[in-house]
Amino acid sequence: MISRVTRRSIAGLGTAFLMVLTAPALQAREPGAPPKVAAQHIETKPLAGEPGKEIDIQVYTFPPRSAVPWHIHKDAVEIEYGLAGTLMIEEQGKPPYALEAGKTNILAPNVVHRGWNPSATDPVKIYVVRIKPAGAPLATLVDGPKEASNAPDASAYPEEEKPNAAP
Repeated sequence: MISRVTRRSIAGLGTAFLMVLTAPALQAREPGAPPKVAAQHIETKPLAGEPGKEIDIQVYTFPPRSAVPWHIHKDAVEIEYGLAGTLMIEEQGKPPYALEAGKTNILAPNVVHRGWNPSATDPVKIYVVRIKPAGAPLATLVDGPKEASNAPDASAYPEEEKPNAAP
């Protein structure tokens, strides 16, 4: 015979398991809203020999048709490495270019830029290393330039994506 405590424990585990399985459904987005770019923080450490600077490492996953708005990385160098798919990047005053899996891109400090996944079916994953002032925000949103391409507009992005904009 199973004790009352054991039955409650089993029921609790079952409930927890069900919550894990249904969590994505509970976090569903508004119909028609662009998918959210996911950031996975890997590590932040002081930059050896450079007081006041740190290295921040993240992996970003861009679901199909997702994007980040125009932004800068204030006083920070950003090194991007494509892990999967093709990310389109546009810098102010330049035509959009592709960051493909296995390729790198280096953005100088304070470059106004944005990124998006043009694929309707395949996610994009990139590994990003930033060398930035210690404690500074990862990104600062800015207005897009007037001469931008016809890529997705920043106003189409949900508010929760804006504070920690990616590449």
